[in-house]
Amino acid sequence: MIENPLTSEDAAERAQFLHFAVRAGPPVFFLLCAAESFLLMKDRIGGGLFLILLLLNVPFTIGMMLAVWRLIEGTARGFTKMVYAGGNLPPTPEHSAHESLVARGFYAEAIAAYRAHVAGNPLDNLARLKLAAVYRDHAGDPLAAEQLFLEVRRTRPTPQEEIFASNMLIELYRTTGRRDRLRVELARFADRYRGTRGGRSAAELLRDIKTEDREASGRDE
Repeated sequence: MIENPLTSEDAAERAQFLHFAVRAGPPVFFLLCAAESFLLMKDRIGGGLFLILLLLNVPFTIGMMLAVWRLIEGTARGFTKMVYAGGNLPPTPEHSAHESLVARGFYAEAIAAYRAHVAGNPLDNLARLKLAAVYRDHAGDPLAAEQLFLEVRRTRPTPQEEIFASNMLIELYRTTGRRDRLRVELARFADRYRGTRGGRSAAELLRDIKTEDREASGRDE
């Protein structure tokens, strides 16, 4: 998270903050002035304090814009970590028996239990994600994991579930060396979350991969 977007080296960050401040700052400043004028009319404050408050409205408004922007950027940073880090899926009571099987190393039994659960609860995408993780991490079956991640995106996912599934697909394609599919997923993510830090990071990684592929093709020739 940047401390001051106006001094950031990222021109896009500066432009986005200025756009945000220009749109959100004036209404905040106007509301502060209106509230202070109301207090002055009701004799709740004196003229001297009123002038001081008016002078303080500018730095207060700027400070508020920075605080809100930092909150937004903090959320974006967490979002980016979700996109590019494996992360841990949260334990849930309805999955506790299946999670116990995984913890004890009974992977085949866990897969069967998760599959039965998903069959009876077709909208439980969290169970799909956990099942995919078992296939990927313990059963050595990345294709089964891939199909489950894709199923999540087709089964009315929440925004968090969709992001996590896309993240896991990106990581899966990176670790299995499927650069063709990796490029497709990065392009999809960069387009779907355009304007976010995660979207920009996906676009940058995609550019790096394309550059590497061109350089490798040049060496082969």
